[in-house]
Amino acid sequence: MGVRQWLTAAVAVMVLAGAGWADCGGCADPCADPCATPCAAPCEPQMIEKTVMCPTWVTETRTVTSTVCVPEERERTVTVQKMVPETKTVTQTYTVMVPETRTKTQTYTVCTPVWKEIEKEYTVMVPVTETRQGTRKVCKQVPYTVTRTVCEDQGHYEERCVEETCCVRRCCDPCCDPCCCAPVTRTYTCKVWVPNIVEKQVEVTCTKTEWVDEPCEYQVTVCKPETRTRTVKVCEYVKEEKTRECQYTVCVPQQREKQVQVTTCKCVTEEKVVKYTVMVPQQVEKEVQVQVCKMVPKTIMVPACNTCGGCDNRCCKQRCRTPRVRCCKPACAEPCCN
Repeated sequence: MGVRQWLTAAVAVMVLAGAGWADCGGCADPCADPCATPCAAPCEPQMIEKTVMCPTWVTETRTVTSTVCVPEERERTVTVQKMVPETKTVTQTYTVMVPETRTKTQTYTVCTPVWKEIEKEYTVMVPVTETRQGTRKVCKQVPYTVTRTVCEDQGHYEERCVEETCCVRRCCDPCCDPCCCAPVTRTYTCKVWVPNIVEKQVEVTCTKTEWVDEPCEYQVTVCKPETRTRTVKVCEYVKEEKTRECQYTVCVPQQREKQVQVTTCKCVTEEKVVKYTVMVPQQVEKEVQVQVCKMVPKTIMVPACNTCGGCDNRCCKQRCRTPRVRCCKPACAEPCCN
């Protein structure tokens, strides 16, 4: 059984113990007969001893076998090659370039300029003015007559009488207002225009724009080609061969010898003893500290089911029908149902 299962069992014992305590409280006991006479006085729970297994972590010392690699020095003979320097004198041939001056005859060609006059024709463009005939567009105003309907006022003036009420200021009560306004009606004659709108037809002369083609003359300046002659100087080059003496330098190779010292390396084989270290595995025992979970018995006090008047078969039947409720025998030692 693992640690998690032991912890689950311990929690279940504590839950059942708490349920037993709740069932043994006074007259509200669920085991009591609902038709019986209520108890005269409440009853106290009876405590009993129970042993439960509790998981406990314990540190133990254990001996384990492990493999350890131990360094060990050993010797062996190996063949090595050694480079030994050796110096000797040798004759070395080398080539040097010695400059040497020489003379040679060189033939070269030169061009001599010769000037002469020649007649040459050329063409120039001469401007000439010409008169030409053409046609142009001219804008002219052409009159035409149209009839339009206009309105004319043929009214007249009439004399009419007009009444007008105006306010005339005069002196009144000096205590209140020295001057006040009194209405006065006046009648006078004035001329009034009486309109008479009459429509009539009137001929109106208008103008319209027309484009007319008419002949015209215009002058044009054109350039015409003209051939002319002039004398120009021309330079011509005449080839001529000449001879000259020139010197030049060349490098002539020469073989020479010299004594040089050369160092060479000679390979020599010899035997040598070398030491090396190897790791040899060995079995050793050592003590280690480990954590072990053990189940330790523990005695605890839990309340027993001691109902008022004891339990009977009806109590057990009623308790078995109620989930998560335990009932007991009159001795309160073992449960009568699970």
